[in-house]
Amino acid sequence: MKTLIWGAAALVGIVCAVPAHAQYRGGQGFDRPLPPAGSVPNQLIPAIAADGRYDTVNHNLSRDQTAWHVRAALNVAALGCRDVAERETVAAYNAMLGRHRASLAAADAAVKGQYRVRYGAGWDSRHDRDMTRVYNFFAQPPAQAGFCRVARDVLAEAGRVAPEQFAAFAADALPRLEAPFTDFYRDYDAWRAADLAWRGQLASLQR
Repeated sequence: MKTLIWGAAALVGIVCAVPAHAQYRGGQGFDRPLPPAGSVPNQLIPAIAADGRYDTVNHNLSRDQTAWHVRAALNVAALGCRDVAERETVAAYNAMLGRHRASLAAADAAVKGQYRVRYGAGWDSRHDRDMTRVYNFFAQPPAQAGFCRVARDVLAEAGRVAPEQFAAFAADALPRLEAPFTDFYRDYDAWRAADLAWRGQLASLQR
């Protein structure tokens, strides 16, 4: 019981320590806007590059990198899309690996070759780090529902693509697989602007 009482007291202390504007949920006639898709106020969002696109891990890739990132995205879908179509997603992913085995092996070898040339003796650790970033990108929770829907469509299409056409297919598929995440980023940037305006209004009311 003492532990529970202490925990409740600590929670009260934490709430009281939060800045007034962060606690505010009305009282002046308007509510603070909430971050989209269950995200958090300190979410990290990529910057926008000179070409107007978000500078994600999928930005400015070679043809082989594009193919390999598509494989990585679909691997995340097979492992992480736990919904009513889970079994179909896993089966389609395994079928894709078999159908496009040669194209994927060639892309993997080419990407690793690029890393060897660019980074020298330490290429493998850099490659592992960058691939971890790719997997983490496609596993971001706020966009998972949309991503899983797109991934299922892409996997279905991959089963009809001729093996020699996989690189061209991947060039079309990657922007589609990325779109749920960049859509979320746009929503998040819009929320940040709205939240900044809300804080400005609140400050003017409290003067």
